[in-house]
Amino acid sequence: MFARAWTWVERILEVIMATFLLAMALITAADVVGRYFFSAPLPGGYEIVQYLMALSVFAALPLTTRAEGHLTISLLTDRMGGRARRLHRVIMLFIITLMLAFLAWRMGVQADHLARGAALSGSLGIPLAQVAYAMTVLAWLAAAVSAVLVVQAIGGKPPAQAKPEEAVE
Repeated sequence: MFARAWTWVERILEVIMATFLLAMALITAADVVGRYFFSAPLPGGYEIVQYLMALSVFAALPLTTRAEGHLTISLLTDRMGGRARRLHRVIMLFIITLMLAFLAWRMGVQADHLARGAALSGSLGIPLAQVAYAMTVLAWLAAAVSAVLVVQAIGGKPPAQAKPEEAVE
């Protein structure tokens, strides 16, 4: 069931990210053309790109978490045996889950702070709380995905992108 639901979430996040990346490219291109050919940069273009970039990063977070694509240093883990590698994976996923939950919690606190203060962006007056709330939801989604991975790792399920030698104990 998790796999089927995840497939839909994954597709939605990929569409969101692709849309945001395309929008950033188009806004940047329009800003550059306007600035250098018409001496009229796109008003608020830089600001919009900033928010789209932040949202793109947070939209990628659940996908990266599910693929277990976080930055790792395999200096010692490549030398570990099957059980030690599995225990290491469980511990690392648990720590990642805690860190993502902490990030999501703090993002939520910041979003509430921005909402109470009715904070607006500098150029366009975009309410900042909505952007922060969206980032909070995406961070909680990444934490939930990581928690599922912890449970699966404890149950002995190999990583989704496991190499054949990693899947064998």
